Amino acid sequence: MRYWIWLTQLQHMGPITANKLLEVFKTPDAVYQADEASLREVEGINKKQIEKILTDKSLVEAEEIIRSCMKHKISILTKSDPRYPRKAGDLKDAPPVLYYQGALREIGNSVGIVGARRCSQKMKQKCVEIAQSYIRQGIAIVSGMAKGIDAYSSTVCVNEGGYTIAVLGNGLDICYPAEHQPLMNRIREQGLLISEYPPGTKPTAYRFPQRNRIISAWSDQVIILAPGKGSGSLITGDYARQYGRKTHIIYQ
Repeated sequence: MRYWIWLTQLQHMGPITANKLLEVFKTPDAVYQADEASLREVEGINKKQIEKILTDKSLVEAEEIIRSCMKHKISILTKSDPRYPRKAGDLKDAPPVLYYQGALREIGNSVGIVGARRCSQKMKQKCVEIAQSYIRQGIAIVSGMAKGIDAYSSTVCVNEGGYTIAVLGNGLDICYPAEHQPLMNRIREQGLLISEYPPGTKPTAYRFPQRNRIISAWSDQVIILAPGKGSGSLITGDYARQYGRKTHIIYQ
């Protein structure tokens, strides 16, 4: 496990390059042991990345992350695990490592429901009705636990005994926004919390668009409710289309 974490925590190493390396070397242990000549043969890898792989051999950070996961009761899922959904894992920018809490079930059909942080009562009711219709069909709901539509859809799911997956843009030991701690606790008990970030990672503006791609990757279709101009939920829709997922936008 520590080699998986080592690979994903290397400076200048994004998921696309990490996945290219895994395609060639098959395991992160083999990447760790690779020589310069072998690394240079990997298409798309640059000098900085090769230098980091060759010189940054410390496993201390990876071991600290594993200890932190144990402390916070966070589990680790790698792409080599058959429980990693294939529809998500086959994508070129899939995180090689995900951290999770809750029940990691085999996911059949799933729908991403995201949208405005502030919306009308009418749109909130629309969100509730849409979520209920999918829950009754046994379809998992994927969202981001943000204020507004995301939280409404997840709340309906836990209230009605459905399976909800919340993708966070920070470590799972942090609740953001803080007022969603009760919701986060319920999702942990009844659904699944996932993040590509290890414990201790704070939420930043950069990390939320990255989070949004995972919402799309884990969904068969994405529904966006009441997005405003420049809304982050539209980024989720962009990723959904890129991944070949059906996308539906419902405006106010």
